[in-house]
Amino acid sequence: MRRLTIENQLAALRRHEQIPPSPRRAAMRARLLQTYGAVNLGVLPTRLGYIGLAWSARGLVELKLPRGNASEMMRALQREFPDGSLGADTPPEIARELQAYAAGRQREFHIPLDWSRVKPFQRAVLQVTRHIPFGETRTYAWIARQIGQPRAARAVGRALATNPLPIVLPCHRVIGGDGALRGYGGGLPLKRKLLELEGALSH
Repeated sequence: MRRLTIENQLAALRRHEQIPPSPRRAAMRARLLQTYGAVNLGVLPTRLGYIGLAWSARGLVELKLPRGNASEMMRALQREFPDGSLGADTPPEIARELQAYAAGRQREFHIPLDWSRVKPFQRAVLQVTRHIPFGETRTYAWIARQIGQPRAARAVGRALATNPLPIVLPCHRVIGGDGALRGYGGGLPLKRKLLELEGALSH
């Protein structure tokens, strides 16, 4: 059987997607549109796998960590952004930098970000995390000290666990005080793989 392209897979999803109407879903969609404006959805193939992307006119809203299946990734995006628009081309600067990173050629990101989903404490944590250098790691306690809340290491961990923009805001570079790799949304094997890609861990 001919392997479907990403475009064909997404077209099939659009043809067969059936979302039963409900007041709750309609209210959720209204809140999303009011908060984020128009959100575009796309799946980007990279050497790490298919990365899910949601972006607005202001920048990248969400990045979903790589999976091996484009259709599965698009369904995950559609569940979170039920009124997201399909079919728009991924902005070239986003595609270029993420594909270069996955190939080991990009050390820093300059992608515009839409912070509208991020609350103040989490944003403070992620702003610090953003500046952890490529190839290096820091601890949860270190980040807590940087934001002026030295006893908030656990809260830092929770903020990183719900990071909407992993890889670009590199929460994979944050490890335990004992050097152990703690939980990661994409699983510890992916966290290790990203750190190995950056040279922060030996293979």
